Amino acid sequence: MIDLEKLADQMGIARDYIDSCGQYTVIAKDSRIAALSAMGFPVHDESEMEKVLKTMELYPYTEVMEPVLVLRDGDKPFIYFNTPASFDEKGKISWSLTLEDGTEYKDSFPLSEVEIADYKTVQGQEFDKRRFIIKEDLPYGYHTFRIKISGAGKAINKEMSLIRAPLKCYVPDAIAQGKKIWGVSTQLYSLRSKQNWGIGDFHDLKDLLSYVAETGGHFVGLNPLHAGYPANPDPDMVSPYSPSSRYWLNVIYIRIEDIPEFNLSAKAKEIVYQNSFQQKLRALRDREYVDYRTVIELKLKVLRTLFDSLRLDDKRSLRGRKFLEFIEKGGSSLINMATYDALQASLYAKGVNAWGWKLFPKEYRSFVSPFVEAWRKEHIDEVRFYCYLQFIAKEQLEEAYLVAKKAGMIVGTYRDLAVGVAPGSCDVWSDEDGIYREKAEIGAPPDMLGPLGQSWGLAPMDPYSLKQSAYRKFIALYQANMQSCGALRIDHAAGLYRMWWVPPEHRPTEGAYVAYPIHDLLGIIALESHRNKCMLIAEDLGTIPMELRHALKEANTFSYKLFFGERAFDGGYIAPKDYEKQAISALTTHDMPTLKGWWTLSDLTLGQKLGIYAPADATRLAFDRNNAKQRILDSLHGLMSVGAEVPRHAADCPMSEALAVGMQIHMCRGNCALYSSQIEDWIGVEKPVNVPGTFREYPNWRRKLTANLDEIFSDPKVLELTAKMTQARDHAK
Repeated sequence: MIDLEKLADQMGIARDYIDSCGQYTVIAKDSRIAALSAMGFPVHDESEMEKVLKTMELYPYTEVMEPVLVLRDGDKPFIYFNTPASFDEKGKISWSLTLEDGTEYKDSFPLSEVEIADYKTVQGQEFDKRRFIIKEDLPYGYHTFRIKISGAGKAINKEMSLIRAPLKCYVPDAIAQGKKIWGVSTQLYSLRSKQNWGIGDFHDLKDLLSYVAETGGHFVGLNPLHAGYPANPDPDMVSPYSPSSRYWLNVIYIRIEDIPEFNLSAKAKEIVYQNSFQQKLRALRDREYVDYRTVIELKLKVLRTLFDSLRLDDKRSLRGRKFLEFIEKGGSSLINMATYDALQASLYAKGVNAWGWKLFPKEYRSFVSPFVEAWRKEHIDEVRFYCYLQFIAKEQLEEAYLVAKKAGMIVGTYRDLAVGVAPGSCDVWSDEDGIYREKAEIGAPPDMLGPLGQSWGLAPMDPYSLKQSAYRKFIALYQANMQSCGALRIDHAAGLYRMWWVPPEHRPTEGAYVAYPIHDLLGIIALESHRNKCMLIAEDLGTIPMELRHALKEANTFSYKLFFGERAFDGGYIAPKDYEKQAISALTTHDMPTLKGWWTLSDLTLGQKLGIYAPADATRLAFDRNNAKQRILDSLHGLMSVGAEVPRHAADCPMSEALAVGMQIHMCRGNCALYSSQIEDWIGVEKPVNVPGTFREYPNWRRKLTANLDEIFSDPKVLELTAKMTQARDHAK
């Protein structure tokens, strides 16, 4: 009888955990076995399971070495490999170490000179575990270690990826030396301006960075900029946290008029400057919510005209050569992304509901299908068009970051890395390394924000397959997302240590935690952090084990501190001056009500309307909220963050400008190195950007700001607020 519980232990599937309230919680056996099934184990076929387990047991020994080894600062420079005990000790071992820059070290000597650190008998075969010591001064980077063992007519040839990484992530010198800064966090699509096409874009980002720099801020935090589904007509499939690809950008943020080719194309200018077209743009700008479908259709029309009329893939021009170099550098990842978008657009045009690759015709459901290759060759212009969109998007994002750097911002653009991708996404469709698992979704166990648990509709990466592929896609993921920014937020950073897997037939409460190789993942992140001069902010809210907190702190990532969650045992609010320094603090986030919405309890009213809260729950939450408001006022007055103009009693205290400013200054005086403010809270926006737990019930990820950027940053009240924030940060202790 196969002990599946023991196998689950071996595969890193937890038996228990401590929940967000500190309660010991046991994970059900059925949930653990379901997680094994999601990993690909034939748990309901004992004979097949026996074959799989035998292969697994022998695999580390027949493969000789691990596929990858990550050595961080302080790790012993040991490489272990296995050889059959019967192998001739007089045999010869030849090794080579090829550094990333091409430098090569090599040597050979008798196998007997390599220490046997352990031995083991597996399925009747005895193996020696040998320890090879790297004596070279190994620089940080991605290297290759190879061995060849020969003797008595036998030979073994193996290689591994050897990654040498720092222990700690990069931190800008000014912040490392104690400088305390503020910035803003916003949803790029929500920005209003007189020139955009009804959605915030990369030019608006340039303007926002300039405005923030001029008023004393040092960063602009953004929603994930990952590639979406430009062909999908569903108005609700727009969440930046459920992208098609995390390696590429959302082309809807392109500013058409900023493309160099635009002024060279009479056809494109004729389209854009037609009265009827301009009327459509004015209507899109005036709307309260972003109309993604109309915006992308208008932009694609002009972009296609640009591409077709100017032949940007012509290598005879400097611009053409730059574009072709971009395609070559993007490799298979870019071609797969462009093929997916072009193919999906073609299928929708034929009336196929192709919202995900599983609904593509059968012959197109695998990116390695010969039918896909044939389609790509036949439609190479369409594929290159979508490559061109990525080329322009990358160019415009880079230009925005340069604006921040020229303005002297310490961080500048601060990007956000979503925790995963949808099962129907391009990343899953083009999964070259077989790392995604489609028979589970990632989410979270029950906590205070989600008492019924959460399932986010995202496909998990399998930790075993990640390692077998030498973390190739994980490395590429961080390389891509550390471009054109000075900081990167890791959404749900708990995923570096463990993920809550929820099989499709299970409720979110019936998931199981699966462990991830945090030592290796943090090493890779630290290496890329230094190479890209990008600091890391780990969103560590929710059910976070203490081991992870220690690991993240040791790696120099910055924690997340939300004011409304930082409460003492007596229910009072912890003074921001007592927050930890290695952190970013904020009043609210995109998953919370705005400051005005929280204070007026409009989020509870909305929650009842949407069916999130029963009347009794809303009444209880309102009672708790009013108590919280009183404790906040006690703290604000006690620390002299507000004056007599703000009432001391919650029942007499509406949300006012004085209160909103006082709360911002209260946070700016805190100890955290970074403070993130939301523009919504400067101008009194009440509606939330996202209501967790809803999909079509509320227009998530579409609500815009209520004023244009130039209006906001010319408002005397905003200028006064930002001046006070800068002064408070400069004097924070």
